[in-house]
Amino acid sequence: MLNHRFHDPAIERMAQVAFDLNALMALTYLPAAVANNMLANITATGLFMSIHSGSPSNTGANEIVAGTGYTAVSGGRPPITWAASSGGIVVSNDTQTYALLVTESGGIPYFGLWTANTGGTYLGGGPTSGLSGSIPSGANVTFTNSVTLTVSG
Repeated sequence: MLNHRFHDPAIERMAQVAFDLNALMALTYLPAAVANNMLANITATGLFMSIHSGSPSNTGANEIVAGTGYTAVSGGRPPITWAASSGGIVVSNDTQTYALLVTESGGIPYFGLWTANTGGTYLGGGPTSGLSGSIPSGANVTFTNSVTLTVSG
């Protein structure tokens, strides 16, 4: 049983059905101003970018670890900064470089965002593009003003 009451009884019934089915409800119609505010809240403080050999899921799993999988100037995950969000989209405005210490035979199919360069809280991530296939040890993988976060609805 839900522990929350809604102002709209129809939404409350839908939430109860979703809860009973262990399902998630999505915000289907999200105004751009709200999406921009959400992105601004996520990107306002210092964030750090991880790279992953498999899906990070919702925990940051499969991270390629600094010091064993790559070297980074920051000693851990490189920092990432953002331009202003517009229309529910925000794009990074700096560069992250990973000097690989081992061969990544499956490429680097995913990235993640964290609150710290080591440890910290995993905030989310997504797929990369163009980083498939084997990437050899000694290669530098660089993200240059290219990480895009989108909130749509």
